Amino acid sequence: MGGMRRSIIAMLGLGVALALAACAGDESEVRHARALTQLAGTGADVSYAEPLTLRMRAGQIESAEVVSADGEALPGDIDDDGRTWTSTTRPEPGTNYDVMVTASDSFGESHVFDDELTVAEVPDGDRLTLTMQPGNESVVGVGAPIVVRFTQPVTEREAVEREMHVSSDPQVVGSWHWVSDTEARFRPQEYWPAGTRVALDLELNGVQAGEELWGGRSYHLEFEVGSEHIAEIDANDYTMTVNVDGETEHTWNTSLGAPEFATRNGTYVVLEKFEERNMTSCNANITCDPSDPHYYDVDADWAVRLSYSGTFVHSAPWSEESQGEDNVSHGCINLNDANGETYFNMVRYGDIVTVENSTREADDLVERGDPGMVDWNQSWDEYVAGSAVGEAITTGEF
Repeated sequence: MGGMRRSIIAMLGLGVALALAACAGDESEVRHARALTQLAGTGADVSYAEPLTLRMRAGQIESAEVVSADGEALPGDIDDDGRTWTSTTRPEPGTNYDVMVTASDSFGESHVFDDELTVAEVPDGDRLTLTMQPGNESVVGVGAPIVVRFTQPVTEREAVEREMHVSSDPQVVGSWHWVSDTEARFRPQEYWPAGTRVALDLELNGVQAGEELWGGRSYHLEFEVGSEHIAEIDANDYTMTVNVDGETEHTWNTSLGAPEFATRNGTYVVLEKFEERNMTSCNANITCDPSDPHYYDVDADWAVRLSYSGTFVHSAPWSEESQGEDNVSHGCINLNDANGETYFNMVRYGDIVTVENSTREADDLVERGDPGMVDWNQSWDEYVAGSAVGEAITTGEF
């Protein structure tokens, strides 16, 4: 009997299967087999909504291995009385697992039982879907937030957030912040140190995100923080100073928003950039009337987006005479063509731009959750208050 392998019908009334497997043997085999039974529920497939449990009615579990077809082991622990093994994570929906349990009976003999189990799939209509930013294996700026945008509203924010894991080298203090039921953002308390490596793991398989809404898979991305690019713009001096790793690289003349269209003070994050971007007063909600003196429809070169309200750094040949002298734009930050191209070529998602000494604040964009301003224009306590868990975290080891 020692080391005999037996087939188990995982999760489907294993005791019956064991008794049948022993019918051809002697009386001791039947006795031993009946002592080794599993009580783990019924149904065609294993649930993805809770950890997997293997339980013996009698006898002691010596070891249990649950391994997916691609070789990923489902970790777990044996309880103190030795009769129950419980996975420490939920099984992956739609996955087949090979199960091997080694157990000893009341006579001290060991037996090995193996079989397969299948985890139910999350129905398509109930599956949580999402996108992530930054892009995988990208290089970002020191102010880059991690953004998770969900296709469906998440009502169980805390359950989802607890399975959203950020790791980094070096480790930093940071926090998640929910802008809405469909968007969660993560930033460090201070800017990422240049050269930081960061990973995001969303272990959402089997997590209930809302009524009839479940995570159906896990996600992973990695990115690296590049050199520190911080552009400082002074609305009084009409200057833009570009610092790289703490050293001043460029100081340029600029023109910001005219008094009635003042550029907002605050800390912006570079979001995206376009070699050419059509800009209109109609899209900016200024005027759609061509006869209005504030009407415009122009193609701007080297456009770097700072907010979804329409704030860009871009070249503006039409305002070169005012750059360094006066603020005449409709809210954008104007540069000459050469400086605009230089800035365009150096910046990336997550670089920082600060504006000071203007006459307009950023409160309205922060309240609206504008991606360019919501992360760095709140106090740290306010940002952490937006976490569903309600506390800052230290990132895990990368």
